[in-house]
Amino acid sequence: MMNVALRTAYRVSRTGSLYAIRDTLYALALLCASAASAQDIHFSQFFNTPYALSPASTGLFEGDYRVGAVFRQQWRSVTVPYRTFGIGGDAANLAGVQGLGGGAWLYNDRAGDSHLNTFHFSLGASWTEKFGKQNDQSLTGGLRFGLTSLSIDYSELRFDTQYNGFYYDPSLGSNEQFTSAALTHPDLHAGITYRYTPTKRDLIEAGFAFFNLTKPDVAFNNGEASPLDQRGVIHVISRFPVSEKVDVEPMFQFSGQAKFSELDLGGSVRYILLDRYTYFRTVQAGLYWRASDAGYIFAGSEYDDWTLGLSYDINFCDLVPASRNRGGIEITAVRVFRKKPLVPCRFKACPTQM
Repeated sequence: MMNVALRTAYRVSRTGSLYAIRDTLYALALLCASAASAQDIHFSQFFNTPYALSPASTGLFEGDYRVGAVFRQQWRSVTVPYRTFGIGGDAANLAGVQGLGGGAWLYNDRAGDSHLNTFHFSLGASWTEKFGKQNDQSLTGGLRFGLTSLSIDYSELRFDTQYNGFYYDPSLGSNEQFTSAALTHPDLHAGITYRYTPTKRDLIEAGFAFFNLTKPDVAFNNGEASPLDQRGVIHVISRFPVSEKVDVEPMFQFSGQAKFSELDLGGSVRYILLDRYTYFRTVQAGLYWRASDAGYIFAGSEYDDWTLGLSYDINFCDLVPASRNRGGIEITAVRVFRKKPLVPCRFKACPTQM
């Protein structure tokens, strides 16, 4: 019974929905049964979290090096909040080899009263082939290998057998036998992404990725195996100008894992404040919908080599009586390092007149 509960808790989506939370004072019972649920960590701002989106996103950017970070907190109004922090870095044209990308990605997630903790670290590589008359199209394939460590604190769990008929009695046994409080398993992921960038402001990106190719066992107790299901992701990110200073960015992501699926659909509007020489500054705002589960609002900015994002989930599913529509807040930051051309001088001084 305990192993089933742990597997259920692990499978709760960090951005998915819950049909019901039976979180009494004395028992761990988080039940998730929604079409928008999944087992893996994923984020609302999939367009600003390239390391979580696909292994093919490694090295897929304009510049030399890139670092990114994300923080997410969810379900604070319902139970002990889930907190996820991730950071990654990658390089384009690694070691001077055109088309070779490489990078690393790690995240840590902690959920619930039992402090179910997930720590992941992985290394990835990609290869990009450019084609088209102006090399404005590309196809990128990527692989990522890593390790994930899971741990849980059994001392914080309470069970129905510890009710004495009137109240919770910690001196009563739980009738559960715990053989392990931690485990580590390997991970293997792969992805392919197509990109078309005819101009600086036009973009079409489409890709698919596969996660948990080895289907690792995530059962804490020795006994019935609990393989982590493979997950498939399809995404499309696009951008096109509608006026001199305004761009529209429609996009979607579909994720499927075992019998669960999730669809994120929406878009943002980008207003260009400055685009001159090496300076590029914008503000962004958008609305997104997660099918049958939640909507989220997004605000962001590009400031030269920085991209910043802030989003907030508004819950619409059956959890509303407990959540009061409050879901999760997410913050992202991405920084690209690149060699910049010299800014041309408008006037030149004559040495003889100085």
